[in-house]
Amino acid sequence: MNPVSGTDEPNPMKLPDIIAALETEDIRADLAFTKPDESPALLAQRAVEEGYDMVIVGGGDGTVSEVAKGLIHAPIPLGIVPIGTYNNIARSLSIPTDLAQACQVIAQGQIKSIDVGQANNDAEHYFFEAAGVGLDAALFPLGEEVKDGQWGRTLQAVRLAISYQPQRLKIELDRPLANATTRTSLRQRFLRRQLATRSEFQLQALLVVIANGPYYGTGFTVAPDALMDDGLLTVSVYRKFSKWELVRHFWSISRGQYHYNPKIETYQVAKVRLSSPTKLPFHIDGHQIGELPVTFQVVHQALKVLVPAETSSP
Repeated sequence: MNPVSGTDEPNPMKLPDIIAALETEDIRADLAFTKPDESPALLAQRAVEEGYDMVIVGGGDGTVSEVAKGLIHAPIPLGIVPIGTYNNIARSLSIPTDLAQACQVIAQGQIKSIDVGQANNDAEHYFFEAAGVGLDAALFPLGEEVKDGQWGRTLQAVRLAISYQPQRLKIELDRPLANATTRTSLRQRFLRRQLATRSEFQLQALLVVIANGPYYGTGFTVAPDALMDDGLLTVSVYRKFSKWELVRHFWSISRGQYHYNPKIETYQVAKVRLSSPTKLPFHIDGHQIGELPVTFQVVHQALKVLVPAETSSP
């Protein structure tokens, strides 16, 4: 359990309700709080080694992700009690935010194997929501400082957003464009006719999002058609957007809302490589970890999760 997830009340205040809800479902849990100097992934790995039946995580997306990293390819499932601010992963899996209902899912749900994203085939760089290249990757470090109370960084973030220009990118897909295209814009229909056998292209874009599930960040619905068990990542290219159009679009898809924009080019692939002639950062689940070039790939059915029994797909 993360003692500081969420915004409405301290998590230790929720602990008696969570324990009571689990006991109602005949689940006895041994409790461990996350600590700054100890990896939640190591706690999960230790639970596997000690023969536990499952690992239950109480927290937001950051805590869920860190615990889940310790259960990649593990034989036991992850149960999620979503007590964070946005709970994108739980929402993608139809796990309720009500504590009692979430515990019912853990006791009575089904085990589902879901996909995980990975950067550069690195076991340290898994992601569960989305990765990004472009404006959001440039802004994330400042955003984290603002969240930590360094409000003076806000003006710097605004200036960076205003001055940021579309960047030159080369995108290489693992399949022909015609086979990767989902929602078809006018440009994509042209590509399907003219470049049906090609799997790479160059462009200028403000932002490219590589999503494992529908939601990301502060509840943005960046990939409404994404499934977490189909063996595919959803690549969304924000091309020919003005800054104002980008702001309006992200406002329209905040907090789980849905809005279709024909300017967004969307591709579904198992692997994608992005490169650029300039030094551009990329992030995974909000953590900036390097610069282009980068290869993102899906690790199919890498994580066992407990989900509602009636849910066949997110």
